[in-house]
Amino acid sequence: MDENSASATGLVGRLTAAAGKAAMGARSPGIALFLRNIGVTFVFKAGSLLLTLVVYVLCARELGAAVWGQAALIVSAANLVVIPLTFGLYNGVVRFVPVSNEEESREWMGTALAANLILSSALAVLLGLSGPIVERLIGFPVSSWLPAIAIAMSVNLYILTESFLRGQQRFYRLGLYKLLGSFVFLAGALLGLYGLGAKSMYSYLIPLAGQNLVFFIAVLLGGGLGRLRATMRTLRRLFLFGFFMMLSWLFSALLFTSDLFFVARFVPDDTLGVYSVYQNTIRGLCTVLFHDVFAVVFVPMIASLDKRRVDRILARYSIPIAACIALAAAAMTTALVLLYGEAYPLDWRYVGLTSCGIAMNMMYLLYTSVLALEGAKAARLTFLALLVPMPALLLMQYLLARQWGMTGGMVSVVALNACLLIAYRLAIRWFYRLPPAAEKGALSHR
Repeated sequence: MDENSASATGLVGRLTAAAGKAAMGARSPGIALFLRNIGVTFVFKAGSLLLTLVVYVLCARELGAAVWGQAALIVSAANLVVIPLTFGLYNGVVRFVPVSNEEESREWMGTALAANLILSSALAVLLGLSGPIVERLIGFPVSSWLPAIAIAMSVNLYILTESFLRGQQRFYRLGLYKLLGSFVFLAGALLGLYGLGAKSMYSYLIPLAGQNLVFFIAVLLGGGLGRLRATMRTLRRLFLFGFFMMLSWLFSALLFTSDLFFVARFVPDDTLGVYSVYQNTIRGLCTVLFHDVFAVVFVPMIASLDKRRVDRILARYSIPIAACIALAAAAMTTALVLLYGEAYPLDWRYVGLTSCGIAMNMMYLLYTSVLALEGAKAARLTFLALLVPMPALLLMQYLLARQWGMTGGMVSVVALNACLLIAYRLAIRWFYRLPPAAEKGALSHR
């Protein structure tokens, strides 16, 4: 899977899933097993990220800014299309499989697999047929729309089977298959770029989809799933649990990726490629690091602490935390842009705006990760705090991109995250009171 896709994508759903895993961690046999799982996940994730970065650098340098910008636009469209293709079923797998016996787990997974394959295939066909309508309505060409659907379908299969391994807490196999997929991604890109000499975006897009399919097949054949079965009763429960998370993911993904689509309307393709490097690639990598490395430790650590106290600590130290994140993001941005080559100029204005946007976004994720542990009511409040200002924020992004192009898009990202932080803090103050833990400051080992 593209490292920027599902991770860069489902805010409330991802945080709620993390909350579920935190609750499971509290009931685990011991902290040693938990730390071992984190270590395994981190080692494989580091290897996968490194291989993915190599592919990014090679493709961006060889394809040029204009082609890379079009590829980034297709992948961003795929990141939106994949959300309805999942039908939210994987959320139920992550939630229910860890607390089920072996027979029940096979029923959860079998039902999710059968329903997803049937429903997502049907929806993908309908979306493909709607290509001419999409082109007339929003100007997104059919030649880009169809590859986006294909990539989205592969990501959907990845997400579903990844949830099988997460639900069963088979972290070694999860990391191993991810690393295998990353090697396929790198090998496919090398074959396309240098073996076949195909300097087109398909030397990037086809291996991208290929790594997801390799992961999907590896889980089905080697994931130890056993004999799966499906029932309508289980399907109803999966839908009821996952549908709201799917909607929240859709709206948050639309809001956090809209800047790229707005900028694409007002700048040349080569400028879009430069913008995608600063905003899409680097911001996506930081989001992956937050969800798959930092949150793995942070969420379980605060799961049974006094949430009001955690929230106050974050508020008290928000400025130095944001400053540290911004400095780290600036260093990462500078290093990656230099690696990408001459087609992507290093501009300190862009480095500063990108770093500020990332810092604001990470602070937003930190705050919402605390609230996500409080359950469905808190998740709905987080969703509403994002949904209510969404029309005004989208209009702001459009106007800034139209007026100032690439610079306006970067400014809009900073303003967007600042507005979301303000909306979230106001919502917490006016409509929700964070409860204290049963044992203040104590971790639960029940």
